[in-house]
Amino acid sequence: MSEPSVADRPTLRARLGRPASRSVVAFALLAALGCGLYAASLASWAAWWTMRPLTNAEAVEVLDELMPGTDIGAHLDPEPQSVFVMYGEPVTWKSVDALLLGDGGEYGLAGVGGSLGRDVGPAEQKQVLDGVVERLRAGGWTVGYPKVTFLDPCEAGCDPDTAPRETVLHAGRGDQVVSVSGFAAGSRGSNGFGIILTRPTPVAVYPAAAVAGLFGALAGWWLFAWASRRTASRGAGFAKSLFGFAMFLWWAPIVLAAPQMLWHHLGEYHYSWHPLWEWLGLPALSVLFLGGLGFGLLSLAVAALPTRRPVAAAV
Repeated sequence: MSEPSVADRPTLRARLGRPASRSVVAFALLAALGCGLYAASLASWAAWWTMRPLTNAEAVEVLDELMPGTDIGAHLDPEPQSVFVMYGEPVTWKSVDALLLGDGGEYGLAGVGGSLGRDVGPAEQKQVLDGVVERLRAGGWTVGYPKVTFLDPCEAGCDPDTAPRETVLHAGRGDQVVSVSGFAAGSRGSNGFGIILTRPTPVAVYPAAAVAGLFGALAGWWLFAWASRRTASRGAGFAKSLFGFAMFLWWAPIVLAAPQMLWHHLGEYHYSWHPLWEWLGLPALSVLFLGGLGFGLLSLAVAALPTRRPVAAAV
């Protein structure tokens, strides 16, 4: 018995129920990649809860190490009650609507730290920061470069040491990350200088995201193939429209957020990168993701509708 020719063998497009389509494979890959990324994001968020809790005692120890002889330890933030907070408070059911439909950008990793309880002008801030950097390096911290943003254009004749500016510096050691920030408005307003202690990405995040991403991608491919075959003979136009809206709303946050996050990381040193969901635009753009999820479920519902079986003609 002869082997079937290449033309007779079932192609990937045929397995997806659209042998004549030139774009069905690309759409299947788009759906699989989107499901994989969002599944990995959810798994990484769950794995973040394995991190070691932050305490005020640990923060005082770090603050005394970096700024000895100051009262920065006397102005501590409240000890965090959750791994992630919004406006400094744990997210509750009462704040879920604001998290998903408005203020998602305020959701972030909890930290504990302190600030100098007095006005620190631009010139003094530079001296304080230089001392902190020196003690960080002496203590075995991995120190990034400070990002300085001048509040006013520093033109010819401007003294960069006294010009109003905002300074941000990140450093890490083991499972400790410190963020040093200074806001020096000069005579235009108040000045502040503080240090916040947080945690880097827990080790459990990486395998959790990898495994969930793989299974999510496989599930997305299988669901697309199933729905594509189910709607190949009827309801194709409506199902395709629903799927198109779903993919647009799913990928719009990623297209908007990922380049900005990359630019942010290239412009400012981070001991630990921002979590995966922020690269996907979550939860700041959750309304788009939820809309895409709704359209995706509708397209699957259309595919699940019963089909009419053709009646065999009498011979």
